[in-house]
Amino acid sequence: MPDVTSDIAAAPRAAATAPARLLRTARRVPFTLGVVGLMLVLGGVTGALWTPFEDHPWFENVAFGAPAFADGRWWTPVTGSFFALEPWEYLAVAGVFLLLVGWTEHRLGTRRAAVTAVTCQLVGVVGTAGGLALLARTDWAWADRLAGVLDVGFSAGVVGTVTVTALSLAPPWRFRVSALVAIYVLVALVAWGGIADVEHLVGWLAGLVIARPVLGARLGRRTRAGRVQRDRATAAGYFAISALLVVLTSFAAGPSAGPLGTMSGDDWPTGIIAVTVDLVLAVGLLRGRRTWWRVAVVLTGVGVLAEAVLTLAAAEGLGRGDLLLYVLMLLLDGGALALLLVRRSSFRARRAARPAAGSHLDQDAARAELRRLGAGQRLAWMTTWDGSERWAPPDEAAAGGGYVAYQAHAGVAVVLTDPVGDGPEGRAELVDAFVDAASAAGAGSCFFSSSEEVASIGRARGWTLVPVAQEAVIDLPGLEFRGKKWQDVRTALNQAAKQGMEHRLVRLVDEPPETLAQVRAISEAWLGDSDLPEMAFTLGGVREALDPEVRVGLAVDGEGRVHGVTSWLPVHAPGGQVVGWTLDVMRRAPNSFRYTMELLIASALTAFRDEGALEASLSGSPLAHGDERSPAGLDAVLDRLAETLEPWYGFDSLHRFKMKFQPRSVPLYLVVTEPATLTLVGLALVRCYLPDVRARELVAAARSSRSARG
Repeated sequence: MPDVTSDIAAAPRAAATAPARLLRTARRVPFTLGVVGLMLVLGGVTGALWTPFEDHPWFENVAFGAPAFADGRWWTPVTGSFFALEPWEYLAVAGVFLLLVGWTEHRLGTRRAAVTAVTCQLVGVVGTAGGLALLARTDWAWADRLAGVLDVGFSAGVVGTVTVTALSLAPPWRFRVSALVAIYVLVALVAWGGIADVEHLVGWLAGLVIARPVLGARLGRRTRAGRVQRDRATAAGYFAISALLVVLTSFAAGPSAGPLGTMSGDDWPTGIIAVTVDLVLAVGLLRGRRTWWRVAVVLTGVGVLAEAVLTLAAAEGLGRGDLLLYVLMLLLDGGALALLLVRRSSFRARRAARPAAGSHLDQDAARAELRRLGAGQRLAWMTTWDGSERWAPPDEAAAGGGYVAYQAHAGVAVVLTDPVGDGPEGRAELVDAFVDAASAAGAGSCFFSSSEEVASIGRARGWTLVPVAQEAVIDLPGLEFRGKKWQDVRTALNQAAKQGMEHRLVRLVDEPPETLAQVRAISEAWLGDSDLPEMAFTLGGVREALDPEVRVGLAVDGEGRVHGVTSWLPVHAPGGQVVGWTLDVMRRAPNSFRYTMELLIASALTAFRDEGALEASLSGSPLAHGDERSPAGLDAVLDRLAETLEPWYGFDSLHRFKMKFQPRSVPLYLVVTEPATLTLVGLALVRCYLPDVRARELVAAARSSRSARG
């Protein structure tokens, strides 16, 4: 029976914990609560909570702006920060401050939050007043109008605080939140251009300036790959914001006067063309495409040239305000052109981008290096397969030699498992050298089925890590199939002996043609019911099993019929000695002996143990996870792919089968160097595993998968 008494007793404790949690949270945000409390108290005392603040006779003595400083009211940046213009605005002003500055204080601490908010608020208010006072002297109508406006509120400090906090986040959220803040600030300024929008711009810039002193190590180490992605994102952002502004300009419901002039909805046909061009350029630049970079340079260059000619030609006939507007537009487009030209090395991506500054090894040279340096990871023999390229660095990049195996798809270089290098230090040098070489070529990079060693490198550099598989590893010295946990394996071996089944460990290339024909028939039958072709990348087939270096297990009955086949890849120590074996192919014939796979694996393990091998890997089941996780981002993409392929490739069922052999689980990771490439990484992985698949085959597989799941 359920313990009702304990539930009743637990209810008051649960209820009591809610106020306690709330109190603990409140204690962590004293600055935020103090400012919000002061806002509400002052609003209540002055009546600003229920009547418009501008109607109060002493509004001018409290509000800040260029007129206040001109009249010597230097205290207004402090007094004006705690009010709102309209009663209904208190809900937004206090609520936003409580939410966003409270988030900063909870994340960064009271001292950092207070310093950031106060600094950005004061700089935003004073900088806006001073800037508008200067611009008003140019006869710029917009600046002249705003120079006479008074304002109140803490919004500049809030924007600056969010800017700093966004930069403290881990990728990919650092980029996403920072981009949203930038888009809001810039679009609001150009589209509406009120005094608060100018204050937000100055507060945002102040936040960017003080971010490094405030955050310190939280900003992380700057890398070449990170710089390339920032360059691409900045250039793409320029054209994306341009498209958004064209939408506001061309399709606006009513006129609005911002710093670039009056916007209305009278020019929508031209707007459609401009938006399309801007968005296409933004996508191309975000991917680093060289072709779209050239188009962007030409279009932006033509725009800069036209604006320069018009500005010079009309300079004498225009007022200073109109001339300043032309100069501002020239500076914006000129800045974009300068970025594109100065950072042109960031836009070298082509559809088949290859890492630069190195050489490529053929299969024989790669195998010689693997034997010399040893396998840093048990899947290393897969790096010598056809289908992958092998990049070797220049001598100065990694003195110990070695190579990195990869495939390039969708503008991403997907590295297969760990680099083959001279110990942990040599492999770390190869990781950094390859990432820089891929970045220099305009390609993104990631490491798939990598060990904890590469994952640790990724953590130290702030890269994105996704667990993608659990490798099943068995220590061979002293291995015995004794005890209850090995009951299933002993049963399989006993049944095999009774039915005359034999395990043979051979080199498949040396077997007679009739045996090889049976192996091929088993493989073809295994693939026959699938709507998809045979997978590749980390999954070998008969071609790889024919390698003379690979051991093949055959389950054969008394009549010579092959019931199942496994293949085992060598694992080398430095110097070339084979110290372990990794399972690759696992296939059984239709209507075969029930315990075929158990017989093949158990017999191979004992044979390897007797030969003196140290460990055997049952490999990692690709796209299978040993734990329950909440899919998010790339995790969700990989899980959806695994779900679609499960009825044919059985990743999860394969993982459960391997647990019969009592392995220790070793996590394998996908390590992505830049979060901006996550979507492309997902596409690239599909191409790695299914290089020849067509879109309609994937659609058919997805439909069949849903039917198979019922």
